[in-house]
Amino acid sequence: MKLLPLSLLILSIVFAAKPAGAVTRHYYIAAEDVTWDYAPSQHDLMRGSVIPPPWTVRTQWPKTRFTEYTDSTFSARKPQPEWLGILGPIIRAEVGDHVEVEFLNRSKIMHSIHPHGLRYDKDNEGAFYLPYGKGSRVGPQARFTYHWFADEGSGPGPGQLSSVVWWYHAHTDEPKETNAGLLGPIIVTAKGKARPDGTPKGIDQEFVTSFQIFDQLRGKQEGLFYSINGYIFGNLPGLIMKQGEKVRWYVMGMGNEIDIHSPHWHGKTVSDGHHNIDVVQLLPAGTTEVDMLADNPGTWMFHCHVNDHMEGGMMANFTIYKPPTRSCPIHFASAQFWNGGPTYTLTVKNTSGKQIKGYNLTFEHFIAPELLNHPYIDTWNSDQPLAPDHEQTIEMKAYPGASDHILGWVLMPTKISFEDGTSWTPQERGECFGAFWKDPDHPDLKIVPPEQIETNPD
Repeated sequence: MKLLPLSLLILSIVFAAKPAGAVTRHYYIAAEDVTWDYAPSQHDLMRGSVIPPPWTVRTQWPKTRFTEYTDSTFSARKPQPEWLGILGPIIRAEVGDHVEVEFLNRSKIMHSIHPHGLRYDKDNEGAFYLPYGKGSRVGPQARFTYHWFADEGSGPGPGQLSSVVWWYHAHTDEPKETNAGLLGPIIVTAKGKARPDGTPKGIDQEFVTSFQIFDQLRGKQEGLFYSINGYIFGNLPGLIMKQGEKVRWYVMGMGNEIDIHSPHWHGKTVSDGHHNIDVVQLLPAGTTEVDMLADNPGTWMFHCHVNDHMEGGMMANFTIYKPPTRSCPIHFASAQFWNGGPTYTLTVKNTSGKQIKGYNLTFEHFIAPELLNHPYIDTWNSDQPLAPDHEQTIEMKAYPGASDHILGWVLMPTKISFEDGTSWTPQERGECFGAFWKDPDHPDLKIVPPEQIETNPD
């Protein structure tokens, strides 16, 4: 009998031991030094006012983050959901999968990646203490590839939801590194309950939220940022879901003895599989998972219920929007707002199937992320006829020297008049809108953010 070479024999044993259907999921993650802004709008977007002191002094600070790339060249960043904020990319696995993370340290000091929940050997632990593993410290501009495994203990246990969340974070000098921003989520889905991309079946949308007080000035109040995913006072973007969707929330905590959090949802209850609740409890490095049926349309508060943390701005909005019940009679096809010319142009297409006699538009500007502003003049009208399926370009005088300060335009029709004598008006704010961004890679706008109406507590 002919014997197999030893190398082939070993490979055959390895592949035979791999669970059927299991895959190896590859990630390319770099540690990078950045400047982070805890309140990019400089406003308290929950109350329509500027952020209160002492945080008015400074909201931008040096941080270090985990950033995902598309391949081992580390040249093209992989797009991430804007609601992840300061968190690193989601690492996913189904029970039985292997996870391979190629790590590039672009920071100025040593770092590592240490996973919670997954199985690893000493070299792949990513934590610096005796006895040292090879991946415990990765020097500046150096690389290390971590190999982890999602075993049965990595996935949901009896009675849990179909997926669970764990932390990963740097662990060379863990307290300083997590405070710097080197942390992110691992989501493991039960065997047979994951889609090919690792997301759980039966779930329409997922959100990961981290409650953490970042300390920039060794305990001084003006340096404590009571954040959700690195944002304060409602500046966290993108917690948007459609009415009727089943949404899974992964809620996480990190920090020190003051990071005792009680995240609370307004407008909806959630379920952990056993109880209907609207508050969960978090300790540092703790995690939990809950499901929400998004059936109560509106914009709702999501915040930590600890009094000091609320006063410090540990709050955000989430929005459940109604799907459109009627089609929009016009489409905002294109626009020129940042070409430096003397006029702005807007191209509108008639999608109504009827002859349009004229239309009236209103518009607002994003002067900062998540902050919409009404300009002094906010109307743009046309009394020129527009045939069905045809386009029309209208013009307006450009703002002298101000265009570069506008990040985005949102345009909304207030009235569309048809040649047959009928008309269309919006039933609510934001019905039938168009958005154009200075940054061509800006995420699409699903809904128009709440109107910022300044409130005076006095």
